[in-house]
Amino acid sequence: MNEMSQPASNPKTIFSRENSLKLILLCFAVWLHAASSLLAATTLPSAVREFGGGNLIGWAFSLYLLGSILAGSSTGTLVRLTGLRVGLGLAGGLYLVGSMICALAPDMNIVLAGRFCQGIGGGYLVALAYVAIRQWFDSALLPKVLAMVSAIWSMSAFAGPMVGGTFATFGNWRMAFVAVAVQAAVFIVLALVTSPKLAPPEKAEAPTFPLLRLSLISLSVLAIAFAGAEVELVRSTILCLIALVLFSQALRLDSKQKSSRMFPSKPLTLSNPIGAGLLLILTASIASMSFMVYGPIMLETIHEISPLAAGYVIAFESVCWGGAAVIIAWFKKPNEKVLILLGTGLLNLALIGFALMMESGSIWAILAFAGLQGAGFGVMWAFVVKRITEHTRENEADETASAIPTMQQVGFAFGAAAAGIVANSFGFGEVVTVAGAQAAAFWIFIAFVPFSLIAWVAGWRLAQR
Repeated sequence: MNEMSQPASNPKTIFSRENSLKLILLCFAVWLHAASSLLAATTLPSAVREFGGGNLIGWAFSLYLLGSILAGSSTGTLVRLTGLRVGLGLAGGLYLVGSMICALAPDMNIVLAGRFCQGIGGGYLVALAYVAIRQWFDSALLPKVLAMVSAIWSMSAFAGPMVGGTFATFGNWRMAFVAVAVQAAVFIVLALVTSPKLAPPEKAEAPTFPLLRLSLISLSVLAIAFAGAEVELVRSTILCLIALVLFSQALRLDSKQKSSRMFPSKPLTLSNPIGAGLLLILTASIASMSFMVYGPIMLETIHEISPLAAGYVIAFESVCWGGAAVIIAWFKKPNEKVLILLGTGLLNLALIGFALMMESGSIWAILAFAGLQGAGFGVMWAFVVKRITEHTRENEADETASAIPTMQQVGFAFGAAAAGIVANSFGFGEVVTVAGAQAAAFWIFIAFVPFSLIAWVAGWRLAQR
């Protein structure tokens, strides 16, 4: 029996010693990825004050997410080449190296390089976790396993700002990256020791690495990032259109592959549940990213709160995501259709709330809308994933599992880059001023409502299935 055919866990033995170790390992992988996201949100404003480069904040997120996309898109190939055990160890190693590059960076450009390397490692970690969940656990356990993963994400979201914000507040933001590098080293040891020791995979034709398709996806993200770095109407519009063409071409080429597929068939088509679910994930991720990227620096600049306090406002979103997921997971007969529609509805409400409150509203109101956005994801996420995986074609199982976090990362990358376009169009620059932040505060959120509306339509289609 090879790794790809390992039988799923018996639902009654999820908390056995063997399965508990698997859960700890997968939750640790998600912990590292989530910690890095919110760690950057609370440390980058301090890095900008040291180096300058306020116009590159979006790049720090886009490059991390680009690395995650490259990793997630090639996860199926990595699993076939190395298996989960070695793959998880390699992912932890890349994450560790990227973290140390950020910690030792002499300027913002090196920080960006470190974020890219860290993103590759983090992308592999979370994508491999989704593949492992499918391989190691019975489908009936998916809502509970995913709820536990969401809870760990929330705990990491709480710890990330605490570490990053504390170091940033007391003037040593670099040590925050050292802290996650040490955790990555622990993860590598844990992955190599506790991962199931399965027989080597059966010999098969060597998988083809999807270099051209990955290049097209990378160029599409970079095109939007360049469009936002220095906004000019004609140039930025052309670059955005080029990005859409490149991404569409990558999906078209991928659909023609018989092996080494990165995505399942028709990954963004409303007519089938897999496509509707992945479209929901893509557009909801795009819509929610502006708060992650620009929320901390706006809160610090406009409302004059500390990096630590701003970090916890951002973290509250993820805490509510995990809390809502855990509560819903233990419902005996949850109404999946209602919860999916409720989740996308809350995303729309949160974006409108941010737009109205960020410039002159109270911190408590902004905190409340952050909670609504997180709860929106929390109440629907497990059921979106469940419906996608239930309709997975047998020959596309790994591609579909890894496509879920990959499409999420694509959405986050597009959202971060697009948020840079909006922010820089309305006053953000290398030096961030109160006037510039106030001018962008409304538009940086309201501009993404169309994406949250598309997510609602995709959720409605998915709910009908």
